[in-house]
Amino acid sequence: MWRWENQDQIVLWIWIGIGLFFLTTLFITLLVINYLKSIKKNKQKVSQLVRNTQKEYWENTLLLQEQDRERLAEELHDNIISQLNLIRLNLTDKNPEELNRDLKKSMQLIREFSHNLTPPDLDEVELADLIADYLEQVNKNIEVIFRYIAIRTPISSPVKLNLFRIVQELISNILKHAEATRVDVSLRISLNYLMMTIEDNGRGFIMEAQSGGIGLRNIQSRAQKIQAIYKLKTQPEKGTKFIACMALQ
Repeated sequence: MWRWENQDQIVLWIWIGIGLFFLTTLFITLLVINYLKSIKKNKQKVSQLVRNTQKEYWENTLLLQEQDRERLAEELHDNIISQLNLIRLNLTDKNPEELNRDLKKSMQLIREFSHNLTPPDLDEVELADLIADYLEQVNKNIEVIFRYIAIRTPISSPVKLNLFRIVQELISNILKHAEATRVDVSLRISLNYLMMTIEDNGRGFIMEAQSGGIGLRNIQSRAQKIQAIYKLKTQPEKGTKFIACMALQ
């Protein structure tokens, strides 16, 4: 009798062991399945993030191209074409000396426009010299103070170009909208960091009202491309100050 009860207990423990083994196996299987699902979901998220990043990059590229085309058309219409049209209208009223002077002025505008549209070989020119040359042209229309402390350190051509375009965008906005009489530009380049500030004494603006403007989006897009951090400070009648900083690798 005792022997049969003992055998029954052994059989019971065997079945309990089998059940525990089955449950453990099922639990591990479920963990593996969930883990594989999680990996698959994370891969999908990463793939979607990559696609979104690529889409955003191309959208920004197309936006910049379109803005450059708009700037090209605006500059041609407002400056060069208008100047040439005045010469055409005054062909019979002006003497050759006056016409020659007007033509030289138009040629100077074209040279300046060409330089702004396509800067010189960026590998051969320092960023400070590139900005100084541009500001020298602007200085004819507004007082410009340019201060820089620049250590000769390698700066890639894309960084130079995007910073130069940011300067152009800001100065262009100042000339068109700020009603400023003075602009202070500062550039500091060390071995590891670059900092640039552009400040005017114009009428400023309400930041929230202009946050969606093409110019500000252009600046934001170019700053993102070179991983620069920037801040724009402005208040009505208190001018505008732009500060950008980035690490040099």
